[in-house]
Amino acid sequence: MKEIRAPSAADQLRQLMTESELTQREVASLAGVSIKAVEGWLADPAAASHRAMAGRYLIMIEALLPRYLAARRRRKA
Repeated sequence: MKEIRAPSAADQLRQLMTESELTQREVASLAGVSIKAVEGWLADPAAASHRAMAGRYLIMIEALLPRYLAARRRRKA
């Protein structure tokens, strides 16, 4: 039987970035971290540069995202 695992915070972040067309720079700004931290979260888990993403950052990004996207749409209009 194949084991089903819940998506990691990094997997969820990748999906959110794709759906919302977010750059690593934008994610870093929303989370209040460096771009290097975001790069570490998104790195292959086998890579030395990989860093586990604390769930609180994903919660923060999800909370701030609607307002950020609305402002981004206004700037483009």
